[in-house]
Amino acid sequence: MVEKTIHRRLVAVLVADVVGYSRMMEADEAGTFEILKERRRHVLDPVVRAHRGRVVKLMGDGVLVEFGSAIDAVEAALELQQKMAEANANIPESRQIVLRIGINIGDVIGEGSDIYGEGVNIAARLETLAEPGGICISEKVHNEVRGKISITMKDLGLVQLKNIAAPVRTFGMETARGLPSAMLFRGKEFTTVAVLPLANMSGNAEQDYFADGITEDIITELSRFKNLSVVARNTTFNYKGQSVNVAEVGRQLGADFVLQGSVRLAGQRMRATVQLIDVQTGTHVFAEKFDREMADVFAVQDEIVEAIIGRLFFNLQEVAGNTRGRASTTTISAYTSWLRAGAAWRNGDEHGAREHMHEAVRIDPTYAPALASLGLLYAYWRFSEPSAATDAQLEVQCQQFAARAIAVDKSDPFVLTSVAACFLLVGNIDDALRYSDIAITISPHDINVLVARGMIVAYAGRHEEGLALVERGCRFEPLLPPAFVSSLGDCYYLARRFDAALAAYGTLINPPYFFKLNQAACLAQLGRVEEAAVIVRQKPDTFDATVYAHNTVRICALPEDGKLWLDGFHKAGVSSFHVLP
Repeated sequence: MVEKTIHRRLVAVLVADVVGYSRMMEADEAGTFEILKERRRHVLDPVVRAHRGRVVKLMGDGVLVEFGSAIDAVEAALELQQKMAEANANIPESRQIVLRIGINIGDVIGEGSDIYGEGVNIAARLETLAEPGGICISEKVHNEVRGKISITMKDLGLVQLKNIAAPVRTFGMETARGLPSAMLFRGKEFTTVAVLPLANMSGNAEQDYFADGITEDIITELSRFKNLSVVARNTTFNYKGQSVNVAEVGRQLGADFVLQGSVRLAGQRMRATVQLIDVQTGTHVFAEKFDREMADVFAVQDEIVEAIIGRLFFNLQEVAGNTRGRASTTTISAYTSWLRAGAAWRNGDEHGAREHMHEAVRIDPTYAPALASLGLLYAYWRFSEPSAATDAQLEVQCQQFAARAIAVDKSDPFVLTSVAACFLLVGNIDDALRYSDIAITISPHDINVLVARGMIVAYAGRHEEGLALVERGCRFEPLLPPAFVSSLGDCYYLARRFDAALAAYGTLINPPYFFKLNQAACLAQLGRVEEAAVIVRQKPDTFDATVYAHNTVRICALPEDGKLWLDGFHKAGVSSFHVLP
């Protein structure tokens, strides 16, 4: 008997899938089928040919493609996502074709025109981890393309893929050249501005908090204008302290204009220099200097914002006449405490953040953003360090601060969003929905508003809608802050996408224990009970799992969502801590 020879070869495998395909087919089967055929003919096939690839097979809403090199595969994926985004620009969002793409390098078995093997299977699993409009690659691909293609890669860590024996290190990818981070959601009607961190020229590194805080406030104020899209703070702060080509950075960030400048504190005076650069031409739209008493710091912020809007939209008088959405304090010492609190929070000093925020409120009891922040800080403390002894007390405190903030200002998106998140964390879903709805109406392009709204909507039981909002907000952020990671992971879990939730939670280094407990729930739902049990056994003595489980169930509007969390905790072994039945 002659044994059949198995033909193996090493190739780069690309798997792409249409996001929301079932929903689209249910809504308009014939229309969806036609638009898919049109995209395959005018987008997919030309891109694959241009990068020397071969379409192995079409799979309903997906496609399997092989390439001779990782670079060809990645270049093709980038161009494919870009051309898909361009084709989606002028059609309703419900009919847009958005892809997830996974890429791997591996040995495959060729049989006829088809290919098989673990190399294909890993690419297919990676595709499910990619964000809508995004790309997920294996470490093998990452090593091949690193330094050869202008891309930004986010390390997602080791991920246990379904039916794959060994964990695979994975990377989420964005590219400034081919796939601006917000391309799918920044309509052409919006002008995009990136605000680079203002340099601290005071000669004292301890005053970085002031320059950073001024930068954040400018970003916040610009985000209020509905016809303006502002690049997220975490994205632009990656360039802090770097000497950069501003026009090139703007192109990398998908911005039309870039603001850069510096701040110097000298005694009771503040000197600020700012310049606005047109990314396309590299020319200065304006460059201005501000030399003011510290008491005029808010006026300087207003002048900078008004100057930018005035130059961009030629409506300076209208902008100058607008009432500031932020009911800010007029007390410089309160504002300084506010900035110190923000710096402490970003550095992981939660206790210091609360102390500085309390000081801001002590100085100015009507400082709405500080009041709202205290409410959220106490709500977060209640969740991250649950204790039966302090749970009720913290819940009362956080709601009191939230109520005081709303009493002062019901029109500031920051205040509204912080209060909404606070109400979610204490189980008041109706007020959380109400205030987040107002916030997103006022400031639809603020990513903090988007992410908070998405998490609230997901816990209200509208899982896919909430997940889409959070994914949209996170797309602006190459380096996700903990609150975004938590929201993304929770939304994936509620959507029953446990692999993706596990990957999201795993992006944080040294996370709080409640993140790890959520990871354990994901592992347990994926059948990896032993790994989950290891995490549960590492529980700190001060962490009350009973209280945490109770709090998690309370914020779920649907009983089945609460049961889903408890089921995950029970399977992980949390039941030994007498979690609620």
